[in-house]
Amino acid sequence: MPANAGVIEYEMGYGADEFGNVLQGSFSGEKSPYRCETLGTHYWRMSQVDGELNIEIQVLEMPPRRLGLFALPVLQVIFHLHDTAADDQTRFFDRFHKYFHKGGG
Repeated sequence: MPANAGVIEYEMGYGADEFGNVLQGSFSGEKSPYRCETLGTHYWRMSQVDGELNIEIQVLEMPPRRLGLFALPVLQVIFHLHDTAADDQTRFFDRFHKYFHKGGG
């Protein structure tokens, strides 16, 4: 992923509030290298304690997927990458995928 890669989108099996709770919880807690700032409803900016990471994350709830009697949440997750080195992006997304492993996409 190159610096200034622009926009990356995923679909994940989360509700928007649940996603925000994980993002603002241990993912960016005091032992984490990342910090989370709320910019609006379901909209955050991620930064790095000792780095230049600048990623904005916005989520949109989509219609659920129906499998027989089951309804599975679908969340569109949009990452806006700003002036972030490729290695910082790679580390961020490695950690992101470990914390948010239940969502597909």
